Amino acid sequence: MLQKKVTLLAAIALVLILIPASSADVEWTGAFVLGSCCEPNSLDPAAMGISQTEGYVINAMYEGLTQYSREGEIVPRLATSWEISDDALTYTLSIREGVQFHDGSTLDAEAVKLSLDRHKALGLGNLGFILAPVASVTVVDDMTVAIQLNSADFQFWAGLPHIKILSAQALAEHDMDGDMAGEFFRENAVGTGPYQLVRWDPGRQTEMEAFPDYWGGWEGPHIERFIARYGLDYTTRLLLMEDGEVHLIDWAGLSDVRRAATSSAIHLNFGNPLQGFYHFMKQDGPLANKQVRQALLHAYPYHAMIEVMGGFAVPLTSPALAGTIGHCDVFEPVQDLDKARELLAEAGYADGFSVRQAYRHANEPRRFAAVLFQEALAELNIEVMLDDIPWGTFIDAQRNFDTAYDMSSHWLNIPIPYAGEMLFRLNHSALIDTGTGNWAWYSNPAFDALLEEAPTLAPGDPRIDELLCEAQQILIDEAVVIPVMLSQYIDLTHSSVRGYQYDPYGFPGDLHPYDIWLEG
Repeated sequence: MLQKKVTLLAAIALVLILIPASSADVEWTGAFVLGSCCEPNSLDPAAMGISQTEGYVINAMYEGLTQYSREGEIVPRLATSWEISDDALTYTLSIREGVQFHDGSTLDAEAVKLSLDRHKALGLGNLGFILAPVASVTVVDDMTVAIQLNSADFQFWAGLPHIKILSAQALAEHDMDGDMAGEFFRENAVGTGPYQLVRWDPGRQTEMEAFPDYWGGWEGPHIERFIARYGLDYTTRLLLMEDGEVHLIDWAGLSDVRRAATSSAIHLNFGNPLQGFYHFMKQDGPLANKQVRQALLHAYPYHAMIEVMGGFAVPLTSPALAGTIGHCDVFEPVQDLDKARELLAEAGYADGFSVRQAYRHANEPRRFAAVLFQEALAELNIEVMLDDIPWGTFIDAQRNFDTAYDMSSHWLNIPIPYAGEMLFRLNHSALIDTGTGNWAWYSNPAFDALLEEAPTLAPGDPRIDELLCEAQQILIDEAVVIPVMLSQYIDLTHSSVRGYQYDPYGFPGDLHPYDIWLEG
């Protein structure tokens, strides 16, 4: 199946205002500053976690073979085209020519192979599963690689945009006793991205500057430097933005929104990230009865929860998130207490029962969700005993069926826009007692089989959607999980920022600083 889609002088690294050699038509507009609460643990893309700031920084300096468009389509990046075998086991990619790494070395097929082999061998971060099915990476010629899978796995193709390519020269020069340059890349970066690392001051900031030989070229308005500042509280970030010293605040809260609405210097930006909020019901006691669980699915105060979120959330119509491959609408999130009473009566629980729920009082959405549901279930004679416990304590409890809570609610984000990955972490039986998902202790071989078959099909096969839609319907019919809402991502930009657009597919965060400039 065919789908077309020399080290720099040390002095340069100290220059704060970089004028690239090929910048005859470029207009430099200054430094762009991100104010973030969260600092990366590492700059190594093989150790990438889920921090938004981590993604912003790493994606500015590194690129993958492919990338997601903001509409969720896989398009070329360091690979210009590819062929996928009919059995979805062999992926042959043509590498873009004329691309330089930040150390002056040239991108070729060998560099791609070394990067992929290193990433798979290290198995770090939250993206290790993407390369798990890879059997081998072969250099076909100087600018072509072939990736062979042990078994077809759509998650490989869906996740490949997040696997970044590193300089082979830097890997060889900085390998220490076979550590694959792990120590070096933890605090340094040598990629092909539009911005290169100047320095990382732990606890303070990371500074990057425009790479003069970026293959995309430099024309028109661009920012000279990209600076990520860390450890700033919300109030400080807002004050700095009002003074024009910070240009972007990520993951803004509702209180930030209310204050920002009164300032002409601050703009609100909205986008739906790949993150949902779910309510889980353990299959035990009264909740072992499917009709009881269905009653609770009807009893959830969906509309009230959206209102409490101040409009910065939208309902979910499926356990899978809208915008992901394989998503389909399988239920209507409407509270119906009469239907809930009817189901409880049929199940023999008209007089109600008691359940325990874990929640975090300090987390506003989780607190609101727990209290609103508690109030709704009280109308059905169901007592919900809320237990405010730390996350680690909850995980320990959930690993044992006898100590696991009857109900709990959580945010789940998704590293790739593939519904099967989300559904797996929600309720696949392989995650029972692992503390990493399936808080409902749900086990259904038919559901598991659907999730296991779907990724074995070739990218684009319509049966992927069919299998995953059936899996979503099972979770609603069985009322295993209550899909509550998709939280709306909110960030703030200074009025001088131009060219910025939130990217929901750039997991864990792709700022696209190359497209940004400052005006005024």
